[in-house]
Amino acid sequence: MALDIVKKIAEIERQGEDIVKEAQHKANILIQDAKKKSEEIIIDAQNNADAYYKETIKKFEDEAKKQVEPMIEEAKRRRDEIKNIPKDKMEKAVNMVIERIVNSHGNS
Repeated sequence: MALDIVKKIAEIERQGEDIVKEAQHKANILIQDAKKKSEEIIIDAQNNADAYYKETIKKFEDEAKKQVEPMIEEAKRRRDEIKNIPKDKMEKAVNMVIERIVNSHGNS
């Protein structure tokens, strides 16, 4: 009878060890799955952040273009006005500059 009890205890210990091994195996699988899921979440978060960054930059660039376009058009208009000064006004301005130069040197 004592031998049967010892055998039963040994069998129960082996079963307990098997249960512990199975639990450790399942825990390792759960840990691996959790790591994979966390990596996927990190990748998704990074992709979402990149997409948001690109979208935000594009919005600011578009807004900046909208604000700058009128300034550029005004500058082009003024440039064209300056380029298209009538010849007689240009000659008159040149003559005035020459006259000032001559007068300032003549009076010294």
